[in-house]
This record gives sequence, structure tokens and C-alpha cells, in this order.
Amino acid sequence: MKRSLFGAMVSVLAITAANALAQTGEDWIARLPQGPGRAEFAANCSKCHAIGTVTAKPKSAADWDETLAKMKKQGLIITPADETAVRSYLLAHYQAKEGGMGAPMPVATGEAKVLYPRPTGANQWPAYGGGGDNGNFSALAQINTKNVGKLQPAWTFRYGTGPSKAGDQGLDSRFEVTPLLIGGVMYISTPATPLKPDLKASITAIRPETGEVIWKYESPKGIHGRGIAYWPGDAKTAPRLIFGTDEGYLMAVDVTTGQSAKGFGRSGVIDAYIGVASEIVGESRRSTFTIPNPVTIWRDLIITGARPGEGGPPQPRGDIRAFDARTGRQVWAFHVIPEPGEANHETWVGDEWRDTSGANVWSTMAIDEERGILYAPTGDANSGAKGPQLYSDTLLALDAATGKLLWHHQLTHHDIWDWDSPTPPLLADVMQGGKKVPAVMLTGKHGLFYMFDRVTGEPLNGFTEKPTPRADEPTDEVWPTQPFPDAPGPIARITMKREEIPDLLPGMKAACTDFWDKNGIVVGDLYAPRQSSAHATLTYPSPVGGPNWGGGSYSAPLGYYFVNVQNRPVYRPKVAAGAGVAMMNRNVPAGPPPPRPTGPRPPQGFTYTANGVNLTCGATPWGELVAVDVAKRSIAWRVPLGITEALGKAGLNTGAPNIGGNIVTAGGVVFIGATNDHRFRAFDAKTGKLLWQTVLEASAHSTPITYMGADGKQYVVVAAGGGTAVGGPEMSDTLVAYRLP
Repeated sequence: MKRSLFGAMVSVLAITAANALAQTGEDWIARLPQGPGRAEFAANCSKCHAIGTVTAKPKSAADWDETLAKMKKQGLIITPADETAVRSYLLAHYQAKEGGMGAPMPVATGEAKVLYPRPTGANQWPAYGGGGDNGNFSALAQINTKNVGKLQPAWTFRYGTGPSKAGDQGLDSRFEVTPLLIGGVMYISTPATPLKPDLKASITAIRPETGEVIWKYESPKGIHGRGIAYWPGDAKTAPRLIFGTDEGYLMAVDVTTGQSAKGFGRSGVIDAYIGVASEIVGESRRSTFTIPNPVTIWRDLIITGARPGEGGPPQPRGDIRAFDARTGRQVWAFHVIPEPGEANHETWVGDEWRDTSGANVWSTMAIDEERGILYAPTGDANSGAKGPQLYSDTLLALDAATGKLLWHHQLTHHDIWDWDSPTPPLLADVMQGGKKVPAVMLTGKHGLFYMFDRVTGEPLNGFTEKPTPRADEPTDEVWPTQPFPDAPGPIARITMKREEIPDLLPGMKAACTDFWDKNGIVVGDLYAPRQSSAHATLTYPSPVGGPNWGGGSYSAPLGYYFVNVQNRPVYRPKVAAGAGVAMMNRNVPAGPPPPRPTGPRPPQGFTYTANGVNLTCGATPWGELVAVDVAKRSIAWRVPLGITEALGKAGLNTGAPNIGGNIVTAGGVVFIGATNDHRFRAFDAKTGKLLWQTVLEASAHSTPITYMGADGKQYVVVAAGGGTAVGGPEMSDTLVAYRLP
């Protein structure tokens, strides 16, 4: 009976009637409705804002009056006549209707009823990372090391863009989602894209055995992210899917209807930009502010990080905040840049703490469900401030109920390398000294692996401050020491020798060696400044890692932590005296930030190009899959990850640039896409042996999931969208499922 009622209900398609909020500048001005005051509005209101952000949300007359007054207070110079014309135009075309915020709403599909169970167990994938612990582990073993080579495609879902060779279209258009699987239904988010302006971002429910669409919610705003979050509801409130959108909104969709969740904010939306932008910042940075997906759910709280943009001050703050899952009301906030009167504020000099966007959590947090402890990895400070810049590049342990700081460890002091701490913390009980200890594990782009007692914060594999390389010229921009774990050593490459230059094409080794010698390259140790006035420099890892946001997985039966890394150097020529140490994300000019670059990053120096193939001269392998034996605190194995197809046989062990994550199963298999070579692979978790691989339409820069279908078959699913900073030109919109025959 439940199945038939469910099927009858979810066959209704819930779709919004609104246009997606899209482009800015002249494109938006051209779309403005004709009428008196149009010219005055375009001339005055495009000075500091993208027009689309001004008109995105209809307002009452009182709200528009307040907005105009606020803009004048912040420096808008406008004549009385123009102000009158602008006000009249806004009220004629962008005045909110009575009884709502004016945001587009999906078509109603009926009264919400709690029809879904709240299941747990190996058949589910209820959260990004498989659960609040980010373990990326499945207890399923139908697919195992003996039969994984027989995997076949089961179904392919497309969200609407189709294949193309247009290359990466920027952060907000990337399809990097990790699906959720709850109660026999799969949920994903899909992005909007400039390649198809009429295609809206969506939340889509899918039948996991067939790829058939059950319902689809089209969002009025773009949805970027690597996953969505599920709140199970209660006796009076149906389960909800929670996700952030462009311009700082947080939305909730009722899973039983496929429409906006009643009672959550205004019409299922809260404005999370409010509360993190000072009067100086105002609305000027809304277009670059988002709540990164997925958010974290603990009991009845939605806990969020922030992606405020990467410019220097003034910017919105990157605070960690908790919101009520029923109402959307803010419950608590933790200031990632400590404010006056708060612990560690004294580490900031003067007003350097004000309007600083960094130290934000732009990746994924972990939650100890039983203890109520939140683990939040923060990024760099986006600031040239003196001092260590707490709480940037820090693992924070917070009381999930109150936001109170329990303990913290800063993993990089005064980060000038853009190394962040993007890998999701992973929680597991591990063996240390013959005892089982509740641990939190974390890596960073710099390739170091840390373990802490997740209750006390005590280091489990050492945490020793050691002197690090200094700048050639006197400066306080390079911190004198950094914390290192005692063991294992770096899991990614941190240096190379001249003789390690690869010889993959005729003339490659000779050309790269000649470049090295002519430029007098000096290879810096870990934490060396990236540029020098004394010589050309080569440093590892790059600003994209090492590891990145894909993070790791953990097999308790083996005691292994698995993580993929890339080994790409950064080359900088000799610079003039006084040029500094090449700090990242500093001194960005005021005003709207430039658009994010699209496509793969262009080749830098220390590369070799022949027959249209561009290769780094850096040592191979360029990508690896690494297993850490946690109990022994050593590397269990490491294998090349990815190929360079253009090189034929010579490229089979080069490894490849990669971004995405992996999962591990009780069947002893590690599944991973991530590489920019269009492959999806399975490895033996115990040995690192490649067991199976298949070719995708585009590279899978995402993290897969696995689950047991209602048909008794175990499935493995991965999103293969291409793009990202390491991808090639091939793009796609595919979510692909595999199973045994």
C-alpha cells in the first residue's frame, strides 16, 4: 500500500514557473522592462551591483525605500529627480505581491504527507561521505575483488546539457554531485550552465534501479555544490532536502511533494547573506557569496560554512552558522575571524580582522552524532594581515548545539600558498598503542596527514613545530615555523630532483633539463615561498594539491585511509627585488570581482609541448592513489592514478591530474573517478591493484556512491560532468550506474 501511494504521488512533476537568474551587465540591462525610470535605474543601480542581483527579489515599497536610503548612505550619488524615477520604476515592476517575498514558487503537487521512512544501514547513502563521519565506507560486498571486473552499465541519467567540447564553464556550472540514496529514492542537484541558458538548476528525485525521474524541482537560482543534505523531519514536519544557492540563499524542498518546504523561512527560502556583510560591504559582494553544498545536519540544526569569495577585505565574513531545520531561524554563529572580546582575537593587529572573508569552511564538515561535536576545516585568510591569522587553515572542534569552541589546531600558519584545509575530516575509531581511540583524520593540499583524538584534540601522530624556509629578503609574511606530523611522511610529492625530469616524448628530457639549467631553478622544500628575487623556483604541491576537496575513505577492517593526490609543481621565474613572496588572494581592488576563469588552467613554465600535447616537466606520477595504515602510521601502498592517453604506452603509468573523491566497500574495493582521463576505476583496497576500469563520456570529478537496489542488485553510481581546473574540454551531463550482470 505504501509503495502504490508513493508511486501515485511522486509521478507528479513539481516544476517552478520562474526564469533562472542568469547573467549580468549589458545582458541584464537589455532584459529590463520598458517604462518610465528604466534609464535612470540602469544608470544609477549598475554602478556598484550587477543589475540581476538588484532585481532578483521583489520588495515592498517600504523595503525599496530602505534600500535606496542604505545605498545613499554607502556612497550612491543620485539626483532627487533620478531617485524619484528609480523608485517609481521599481514599484511598477519589482514590487512584492502581498503575502510573500515574491520569489518564484514551484507548482503545487498536493498536501505534504510524511510517507518516507527514515532508514539506516548499508542499503542507504543518507549524507555526503556516506554519513556524518565522512567515512565513504559501504558495508555491501555483493561487488567484491573477485567479480568487480564483470561490472556493466545499468543506466545513464542526463540532466539536459548534453555532451560538448566547450570546456569548464566555471564553478557554478560544474556537475560534481554525490547523490543521496534514502528510502529507495536517489536525490541529486544539477547545475545551470551558460551553454544552455534556458536550463535551470534543479533538485531531482530518481528511481535508483532505472535512472527514471520521479520528480524535479527547478530552482529560481543556481545551485553549485558537490551534494545536498537530508533532514529527516519529525512527526509534524515532512523530510526536507537542504541546499545553498547563488547569492547566499539557503533553500529547503519537501521530499514528499517536490516543492518548497512550508514553514522554512519565506516560502522555503532564507537569505543567509544577511548577518555576514557589514554596512561597508553591503550588497556589493552578494554575487560571489554562496553557502557551499553540502551543508551539515545534526539533529534539528542545519550547519553551514560559507564561500564569500577570495578577494581581500572588505568582504563578507565566512562564519560557521547553525539554522533551525524547521523554521530557518539562525540559532548560533561562530566567527572564524575572532572578534573583539573573543578568544584569540589578540592574534590580529588593529583592525585587520574587519571584513575579512577567509578562514571560511568552503568544503565539507564532519559531525560526531553521539557526542554532538562538529569538525570544521577552514581555508586561508584571504588577507595580508600580520600574525598567524587564526582561525585560517585550522581544524575547529565546535559544540554542535551552541557553536562553542572546544579545541583547535592550526595546520598552516599565515598561509601564503592557498593550501587551505579542503579535505573533509573523517571520523573513525582507530587502534593506537593497542587501544581503540576516537579519532579525526585530516589532510590538506600540502600533503600532510594529521590524526587527533576527536574528543580532546590530542595529536595521535605528532604535531611538532619545525623551522621552515625563509624568504630571500627580510619579511614577516613567511611564518618561521609550521606544524608537522611525526608519521607518516608526506602523502603527496613535496620536492623533486633534476634527474627526475621525465622522458616521455623524444626530446622532452633534454628540453626540460635545458630549461632547468638556463633558468637556474632552485627547488624549495615544503613551505618555501613560491617566488624569489635570487633565482627561479620550483615548489610542491600546487594550489590545487596534493589532496583536495574529494577527501578520503576509511576501511575499518583494514585500518586503511585512502586518498587521491596530484603531484604538480609550481614554477616561478626569478623576480625583481621587492616583488614579495607571491602571496595568494591579496589586495584585490574594490568593486565587483572579475568573473571566474573558465576552462582548464593554462600551462605555466617548465612544460614541454609536442604535437599538440602539453606536458609538465615535473616528476611522475602526476596523480596517485595512496593508502595510509593508520595503526602503523605508515604508507601501506601508493599507485599511479590515471593515464596520459596521448602518449600511448608511455602514458600508462604517468598518473593524471585529479579532483574528486573515492569510496571503499566491505567487498575490498576502492572506487574512484577523479582523473581527467575519462576513467572510472576499481582498485583492490588491500594491495592497490587495478581491478577494473571503464571509459566515461567526460571525466568524473565527483565522489561515487554505492547502494543495494530494490531488485537485490548492488549499484555503483558516479557523476561524470568533466570540467574543473584539471579537466579537459570534454563536458557532459551524465550520472552513470553500474552493476553486475
